[in-house]
Amino acid sequence: MFRACLAFVGFGLAAVAGEIGIENPRLRLVLGEDATLRSLADKATGKDFCPQGKSAPLATARIADRTYRSHRSYWEPGGRLALAFDGCDTRLVYAVRPEPDWILFRLDSVEGTRPSHVTLLALPVALTQHVGPRLAGAWDDTQAICLMAANLQTQCSARRNGAVAELTATTQDTPGPKLEGAAFALVACPTKDLDAALDKLAVACALPRNSDANGTPSRNLPVARQSYWFLSFGEKDADKVVDLCRRSGFRQVMMGSGSWCRTVGHYTFNTTWYPDGIESLRRTVAKLHDAGILVGMHCFASKVSKTDAYVTPVPDRRFWVDMSATLAADIAADEGTIRTSSDLSQWPGSPVAKQKIWEGGVVKHQEVVIDDEIIRYKSIGPEGTFDTFLGCERGAWGTRRAEHKAGAACRHYGVDGCINGYIIDQETTLLDETTSRLAEVFNACGFDMVYFDGGEDVDRRRFNHYVSKFQATAMAKFTKRPLIHMGTIMTHNLIHSFTRSGTVDTYLNTLYGHIIAGGKLDTWPTVKSHIDRSVAYMLSVGEDRIPGELGWFGIWPKGKNTDGLQLDEVEYLMCKSLAYDAPISLQTSFSQMDSHPLTPGILEIVRVYEDLRLSGKVPAATRKRLGEKGKDFLLLDEAGQPDFVEVELAPAVAGGREVRAVIGKRGNGAVASVWHYAGAEGKLVIPTPTIAVGGMTVVREGKAVNAERCPGGEAVPIGSRRTLLTFAGPAPEDVRKLLAASRFEPSTPAGPAK
Repeated sequence: MFRACLAFVGFGLAAVAGEIGIENPRLRLVLGEDATLRSLADKATGKDFCPQGKSAPLATARIADRTYRSHRSYWEPGGRLALAFDGCDTRLVYAVRPEPDWILFRLDSVEGTRPSHVTLLALPVALTQHVGPRLAGAWDDTQAICLMAANLQTQCSARRNGAVAELTATTQDTPGPKLEGAAFALVACPTKDLDAALDKLAVACALPRNSDANGTPSRNLPVARQSYWFLSFGEKDADKVVDLCRRSGFRQVMMGSGSWCRTVGHYTFNTTWYPDGIESLRRTVAKLHDAGILVGMHCFASKVSKTDAYVTPVPDRRFWVDMSATLAADIAADEGTIRTSSDLSQWPGSPVAKQKIWEGGVVKHQEVVIDDEIIRYKSIGPEGTFDTFLGCERGAWGTRRAEHKAGAACRHYGVDGCINGYIIDQETTLLDETTSRLAEVFNACGFDMVYFDGGEDVDRRRFNHYVSKFQATAMAKFTKRPLIHMGTIMTHNLIHSFTRSGTVDTYLNTLYGHIIAGGKLDTWPTVKSHIDRSVAYMLSVGEDRIPGELGWFGIWPKGKNTDGLQLDEVEYLMCKSLAYDAPISLQTSFSQMDSHPLTPGILEIVRVYEDLRLSGKVPAATRKRLGEKGKDFLLLDEAGQPDFVEVELAPAVAGGREVRAVIGKRGNGAVASVWHYAGAEGKLVIPTPTIAVGGMTVVREGKAVNAERCPGGEAVPIGSRRTLLTFAGPAPEDVRKLLAASRFEPSTPAGPAK
């Protein structure tokens, strides 16, 4: 038993009576000789966050298919912590360095049998009010405890397990960096000091960081909570973008990758939209800046288009090979059937492949690369053997048809089905080349924000590492700080750099993308259920102390399976945005907005709510009410003060669904908002007898209008914008019956937005 006795000092290392003590000015950590946690105490308050009665190994090591648990811990000379494992000869040795704001651990050596994966530290914490899985921390209003990666080869995470938060730091041996050198920090401090402590850690460990000159992380700056447009546009469209920002109240816009970029990889220019290349793009960004609008670049940095010069006419060898086979016999340049000596049953296109969902459709993935030729194939066969590419199209993507010798490698590059490109092998020099070119464009044009798309396609053998690496590599080459950093996947390793998170594809893209990829839908989900899922995701990001957003949300016209975005649906979204002070993002196109007659009314609703949210004047109690799941509200202006009335969508108006209305109780009467779902202008004739009980007032586009007497009742104008009907006497259920019994008399057919 290790019995060296060292007294605790202001901060340092000690071992007393078989226990190992590590402390800094804020925290005292005590480990048992049996490699379990004994104490995790805040020195200022004396509170111990070590769960009582819960003992778990500090570390685990995976060797082959078996996991071994640490069972002994002891000090070695030079402040080195050693862990031994039960049932194997593996030993991990850490350098431990207490610092004023954290305790740093680094894996110095691995002795004995080498593991493939290691849990460097598993720390149970009795603190669960908030548990951030990507923050790798647990926190409440007063205290925060986090395990933070000190380099990109370490991955930290947290999860709630009953009354305990389980914090872990892990690493692996391949692909990428080896086990040695993996480092992490234990940070424990008052919650009010956490952001400052994390920023200091990022500086000290040279982690991906994104702060202003005062050290304030971008996530805590006002720009993090501003809404933005996500559009594809050219230089000639800059004035349209400025007008959209004015109409919506947004001060940020993100430019879709395809706007300026013709091929990803060399990042060649789309000269149709940007005729002078980089100069056109620079002028466009400058024009938007002059209008007070921040400009973002949506980009793909972990992949290369199949039409890029890295692929055609000679495919680069630095793409990620996710499957491989061996050619069974020599083949000629015109051979249409290619047999291998390998099992192809799990390749895309095989009828027995376990993977059924292929992004963008399986056809984009049905390719094999032999030497310098890309070959498309139609299927895998024969039945029961599955070792042959059938229906081969030779010389795909402009590569040269060629003869190939038996034994040649048949490579399958990882495919991104969104842009139809190949995934970069990040252990090659290709990532440095492509991100340098991307940074050249980004810096020259003065972009203010970036969205790294397509992170879900990286090498899954070390997924979080590679999702982090390609973004960190590019961010290190972008010169402006602070930037608004966003991306498909926010990882723990990027927590110091990300500005906000929580995007999902638009309602229609989510559904159609799932179907195209090979998925099925038993029921067609509603727009509001899509919003509810977005809210849940946004709230989960808040656990990581990162601002969440409600996006990307679309504006779309009537089409197959959809009536087009409706006014009650966008108001539901904006209520949730206001409730949680969450920005929204609108991903759409000029053509979609121009063809949707409700667009002007939609933008009016967005603008009013956005101004209200940014003003900060809506009371917390009101915002809490607006956040209730499944409840609709109607915003009314009461003498210059916002008034939110809970409403329900009427099941039928004028005997059908073409006219829509939401109805709620207001005072001793009721209020209804009425519009035509496809924007047709006309009159809604409401039976007179019921109206006479207390009277009805009509407001359209903010102005009071008179109802028109006509046979069978009184007519009020309706169309693409809301008409507000206020009833002094009838209850909401009476108004619901009244509107159901009304009739609609169109004066013009539904048309595009005006």
